[in-house]
Amino acid sequence: MHWDHYWDLTKALSSFGDANTALGYPEEVLNFWGEVVSEKGESVVYLDLATGKGALAIWLQCLLERKNLSGSVYGCDLANINELKITSDVDEIDSAINKVKFQFNTSVENLPYPNEYFNILVSQFGFEYSNWSHSLNEACRVLKNDGEIILMMHHPDSAITNDCKSGLKVLNWMLENNILNELENLVTLKLQGNIELFQTRNKDAIQKIQSLVISNDEEKFWFADIMSKVSKIMLNIDQTSKAKLSGLQNALKQQVERLSDQTSVALSKDEIYEKFKAAKLKNMKMSIAAFNVNNELFCWQIKISPEKM
Repeated sequence: MHWDHYWDLTKALSSFGDANTALGYPEEVLNFWGEVVSEKGESVVYLDLATGKGALAIWLQCLLERKNLSGSVYGCDLANINELKITSDVDEIDSAINKVKFQFNTSVENLPYPNEYFNILVSQFGFEYSNWSHSLNEACRVLKNDGEIILMMHHPDSAITNDCKSGLKVLNWMLENNILNELENLVTLKLQGNIELFQTRNKDAIQKIQSLVISNDEEKFWFADIMSKVSKIMLNIDQTSKAKLSGLQNALKQQVERLSDQTSVALSKDEIYEKFKAAKLKNMKMSIAAFNVNNELFCWQIKISPEKM
């Protein structure tokens, strides 16, 4: 499973990054969850669905301690994540990690928790990957009668989704045009000492790579990132270069799977309402609103709670 591979390799606690924060989330997102914790108050039991490496769950635990609130935080995810790899150089975060009750290899569609156990269920770019007809009912089963489900989910027109689409265009072009395979052939020529043919085909390869039409800054970033990795290999060709190119190609394929998944679950408002209705929840209501970061569309904010009788 590509998410297992992703979480095993990355040192990050979340699946997207903001270099300015240790948890990888923009300040607006951190502040939003801070307001949630303040509003809910004492003795709240939280469950972070599809937690990944636990960035949101860890942040909720940090918030409880910062605000001197009693409560506990759980996190579950389908991926096979090694809990020992969930670490941070920030003391506050590292302390919170040890207090969150993680459970991995755990499906959102089949939660291992008792009925009406949690006050608040949350998810940050995770719940949308589940099978809603089962996961929504499971979420409501473990939710207390006066509880609430709060989700941040991918939006089809968000900056994140647009970046994913840009990445897919560049990565798929590299793979479909066999760029890395051609570079492996160049390495073979260089190592065999066939310099003249190497130089000719190297020029051809450069021209082919330059033929990719870059349409926006996001595509430019993705292209530059890949080419920086390629350049490091091709500028110092040795016996390990082919293996490095093969490894890079496998990494690109994994990334294409992840980005394809991400774009496929970026649902419209109508699609979200359809999934909610299809789950046939009893006496539950849902609200949907757009959430912005730096005045730019970031995601959907969704709240599900019992209807007042």
